Formats: sequence, structure tokens, C-alpha cells
Amino acid sequence: MFDKDAESKTDEANTVTKSFGISDDTLAEVEDFKAQLTKHNAWDRPFMGYVNEDGYGYAYVPDAAVAYDPYWDSHKAFLELPEDVQAAFAIRLLFAHRPVDRYGASMFLHYQRGFNVKFEGVGANNY
Repeated sequence: MFDKDAESKTDEANTVTKSFGISDDTLAEVEDFKAQLTKHNAWDRPFMGYVNEDGYGYAYVPDAAVAYDPYWDSHKAFLELPEDVQAAFAIRLLFAHRPVDRYGASMFLHYQRGFNVKFEGVGANNY
């Protein structure tokens, strides 16, 4: 799915999230949070809390998600979302084109929600 267009990936992610009972209202809140990330130029921040520590693997580093101009703590904002919105957002990012988003989402879902995410293909990380 990673090589598909954004609309196809979003449709597939929404199908997966709905299979877990996620509502359209929850998906609308996901879109609202996406807009906040864009507004604060925070897409490159590890807003789910997990960051690749210079090749040493992923670690939970919540203060790495702060944007300073203007100040906004994207991880704090993410944690303030309802749990179903957090899960839906993380599932959406499993379909993202950037590995940092996919693996951060996978870590969040595994450690915070008890999901076991299995990536398929060459170089897929599983735990």
C-alpha cells in the first residue's frame, strides 16, 4: 500500500479502523488533528512519542514532539485526544509513506494499545 496514492491509502486505513468499531465521527476528529499538525508545522515531530534514537532503535521520548514557533506540544495534544481517536490516527499512519510514521504508529499501538502489528515485505520490522 505504501506506493499507492494518498486517497487509496486513506480509504484502506479507514476500512481497517472501522473494522475495530471506529465511527465516522472519530475519523472526523482524526482529520481535525491532522489539520492541527499542519497548522503547527509538526508533521516531522514524533507526536505519538516514539522516535528513532540515532540508529539505536525506537524509544519513548515525549519531549521530542515540541514545536517552538509557535510553541505547541504535539505529543501532549495527541494524548489529550480520546483513546479511539488516538488509535484511529495511529492506524492511519500505518499506511503512511514515511517509515518514521509507520514505525512510531506501530510502537504506539503495540505498547499503548496492545496491538501486534505485522509488516510484510523486505526489511519489515516485527516485534
